Amino acid sequence: MALTPPLLGVGARERGTPEAGAPERRSLGAATPVDLAVVIVSYQCRDLVVACVERLASIGADCRVEVVVVDNGSTDGTAAALEGRCRVIPLGYNSGFSTANNVGFAATDSRHVLVLNPDTLVDRGALDALVAFLDSHPNAGVVAPDLVNPDGSDQRTARAFPSPTVALFGRRSPLSRWFPNNRFSKRYLVVPGRRCDQPFRADWVSGAAMALRRAAIDASGGFDEDFFMFWEDADWCRRLGKVGYEVWCEPAARVVHDEGGTRAKGFSARLNRSFHTGAYLYWRNHHAPQPWNPLRWMAAVALGVRAAVLMGVHGLSIRRSSDA
Repeated sequence: MALTPPLLGVGARERGTPEAGAPERRSLGAATPVDLAVVIVSYQCRDLVVACVERLASIGADCRVEVVVVDNGSTDGTAAALEGRCRVIPLGYNSGFSTANNVGFAATDSRHVLVLNPDTLVDRGALDALVAFLDSHPNAGVVAPDLVNPDGSDQRTARAFPSPTVALFGRRSPLSRWFPNNRFSKRYLVVPGRRCDQPFRADWVSGAAMALRRAAIDASGGFDEDFFMFWEDADWCRRLGKVGYEVWCEPAARVVHDEGGTRAKGFSARLNRSFHTGAYLYWRNHHAPQPWNPLRWMAAVALGVRAAVLMGVHGLSIRRSSDA
């Protein structure tokens, strides 16, 4: 059952007409234009998504905001917990991050869309800042907020497009933590270890919180649904650049991200496989599109070995913990 969608902003909440059946893009009419649709994909994270939606309702906004939760077949009572709080689109199965977000895009008709993880809390004023930035920067297809950890530290999610060195110098790699000023990490992480007060450009930003111009979604076709989870944001930002849109970060908008909260801080075999499959798809799409290109197969082998090693290390740590 799809639930009626509260519209947040201008000091009031108004309810639209309940909808049934498959979600379709709806027109809210010129009298009640929605500036920003917040699309949240949920899966087995009831308490987190409820807290996320409640925060959106509590902070208010001058712009008109619609909140839509696309639920990937949760069995933890997510839909019931959200009843009356926002619009819910239940898919009945785990379609993945990309597909579920595309469902949310198609079911809304706002001027802009904010892709938001359920393990986030949006600061007051952030929604208005993101809408204002997109309205004043017509070449911006994407603008990301200042995405921070619960302790306020920068998550370093504004990045250059990935290269093979990311395997060793990525955002979470030991080398980047131990030697944060090495030239490879600094080249990849646009603002490593420092904070900016002014908007700045990046190659790509995290799908945990990214605001998009509706025209950019229409021009690019949304997320590539070959990506189940991970790297779909890098792929999409690259495709947006190819159709003439820019990627920006707006520090005036702040979002707290309890990264990994939706997976209980773990990295299961399925997530490990999705991560490395996504990395392969990104490389294939943008660096080795020809089936005969040896770089495609070299990447497949290298990523497969990396995934196996990481899973082996993870399994070993679990066994040691159970034996302790």
